[in-house]
Amino acid sequence: MIIVTLMFKKPMAEILTKLDEHNTSLEKYFAKNKFLASGLLEDKSGGVILIMSNSIEEAKSIMKTDPFYIHDLVDLNYIFFAASKLLPNLSLK
Repeated sequence: MIIVTLMFKKPMAEILTKLDEHNTSLEKYFAKNKFLASGLLEDKSGGVILIMSNSIEEAKSIMKTDPFYIHDLVDLNYIFFAASKLLPNLSLK
C-alpha cells in the first residue's frame, strides 16, 4: 500500500481553482478501486491519499495525472508499507 502526502505550496485560493478537476481525478481512481481513502489534513496544509498498490512507481504514475501535480500546486511524498492485515473485502491486486 502507498500513502501519498500532498503538501500545498500555493495559496488556498489557487488550490481551490483546481479542486473540481482534482476531485474528478480522485473519482476516476476510486472507481478503479486504486484509491482507498483521500482527504484534507486537519490544518488544511495538504492532504493524504491511500493507494492500493505494491508499487511506488505505479503510485507516481497515477499522481502525475492529478491536476494539483500538473499545475505544480503540491509537493508529493510517497510512503510504501507492506500491509500485513487488510479487511477481508480488500485486496492489493
